[in-house]
Amino acid sequence: MIRKFSGLIALPLLLIASLSLLDLGKVMGQGLIESEAASSEETSVDPITLINQIRTFLIQASDQYAAQNFDGAVQTVRTAYLDHYEYLEGPLAALNPQLMESTELLIREDLTTAMEDREPVELIQAMVTVINYNLGKAEALFQQQQ
Repeated sequence: MIRKFSGLIALPLLLIASLSLLDLGKVMGQGLIESEAASSEETSVDPITLINQIRTFLIQASDQYAAQNFDGAVQTVRTAYLDHYEYLEGPLAALNPQLMESTELLIREDLTTAMEDREPVELIQAMVTVINYNLGKAEALFQQQQ
C-alpha cells in the first residue's frame, strides 16, 4: 500500500509515526520480517558501510531533487534501496524488525512517492532527515554488536 503525503501537513505525522516505531522492536521482540529472502540475505559488506552508502545516495537524491532533476532523484533513491538497503534488511531485522520495516517503507514507498508527486523540496529534505535518523539508530545497534 502506497501512502500519499499532502504537502507539509503530513510531515509531523511522518515524524511521529517513524519515531514511535523505533523502539517497538524491543517491546515486540522478533516481529515481522519482509520475506524469508530478506531475512536470510547475506552480504560481505559491513552494515555500517551500507548505511554510509545509503546516506550518500540520499544526499545525492536530495540535491538532484532540489535541482529539479526529479527522475534522477527517484532513480537514485531506488538505487539506494535496491543496491544497498536490501542487503541491510536481514541483519537489521534480526536486531530491530520494526526499525527495519519503518525505514524500508520510508525509503521504498514514502520518499519515492513524494518525489514522483513533486512534493515541496522541504518535505523531501525532512523525509531524508527522518530516514537518516533511523539509519543512525540502526548504526548504533550494529555498533553495539561489535
